[in-house]
Amino acid sequence: MEANTTKQQTLSEFMTPPKSSRVWTFIFAILMSLMILGAVYEFTKPQEEPTRMSTQLDSGEYCYVDVALVSHWLLDVSGDEEYTIYEVMDADGNWFLVDLNDKTFASLAIQADAYQTLLTDYTNNTQNFVMPDAVRLTGMTRMLNTGDAAEIATVFTDWTEQDVLSSYGDKYIEIGANDQNAGAIMYLVGAFVFGLIFLIIVLQTNSQRKNYRKSEDRLYEMGLLDDAETEFSAPESTSFPKSKLVLSKRFLYSGSSGWILPYEDIGWAYQYTQRRYGIPVSKQIIAGHVNGKSISIANRGVNDAMLTETARAIYAANPDCLIGYSFDNIKTYKQRVKEYKQSHPK
Repeated sequence: MEANTTKQQTLSEFMTPPKSSRVWTFIFAILMSLMILGAVYEFTKPQEEPTRMSTQLDSGEYCYVDVALVSHWLLDVSGDEEYTIYEVMDADGNWFLVDLNDKTFASLAIQADAYQTLLTDYTNNTQNFVMPDAVRLTGMTRMLNTGDAAEIATVFTDWTEQDVLSSYGDKYIEIGANDQNAGAIMYLVGAFVFGLIFLIIVLQTNSQRKNYRKSEDRLYEMGLLDDAETEFSAPESTSFPKSKLVLSKRFLYSGSSGWILPYEDIGWAYQYTQRRYGIPVSKQIIAGHVNGKSISIANRGVNDAMLTETARAIYAANPDCLIGYSFDNIKTYKQRVKEYKQSHPK
């Protein structure tokens, strides 16, 4: 059993959050601030101008295409990944594949009508065809998914997958996409993660201090505050430093939660085991207060010897305390809490 009868700390020092929590609070506050500054920089820095689309561009390039003609969709993919592929021709007669949403396609009604007119009325007389004004669209180049080129080839007579790749290349433009803010998004995610950890540490520290103040107020009302401070330093008190738990003759001191509990205030004590995929990953000792509040009095270094010693100390001072987790104890504890609240109205 991990025990130590030498007390070098005062009660207030024992209940003070460790210096490490203040250090980690400072570190995560700095990291969160740096992430926010990084996001601000990414959002405010000059944006790159789009490059004119060509089949030679790599995937992930920010580019533009001046759309003079646009077909009806060649490939409509639904499910987990949704996109609709069209073919477009720019003002210089170059053909590309693009991914358009319904709203953008509707805005290209003139170019879509011109495409159909060219196919039906000017197939053999293209020199007399009047090209509509081109509309500039921007987006990011993406690689065609496996099998997409073969699917598109089925739209055309006697075309193969290789014909599609030769005509349009192996990429399409995701119209409207712009990955230039991807860095800013990563910074924001980092700020959220570090901010969440920072908030957890701050809330945990504040909760610990608040519980300590509540304990002092409760002990003062009971006339036991001086006794609690005296027994904390008594040689016969048992200490579990790793768990920040001290057991005296009449009191339980939980440094991890900030609570000082007279044993008479504990109506139920049991071990809670957290499991992941059926495997125990952590153990806690839970004290059920007579008013119904559940308090984690130890969440580190909990073992059978510590649990036994804690149960022995509580039961020796309070034989009415329920020990162990069982359905009978749950039922009895709830009934006692109900009776306590009826006799101690707020």
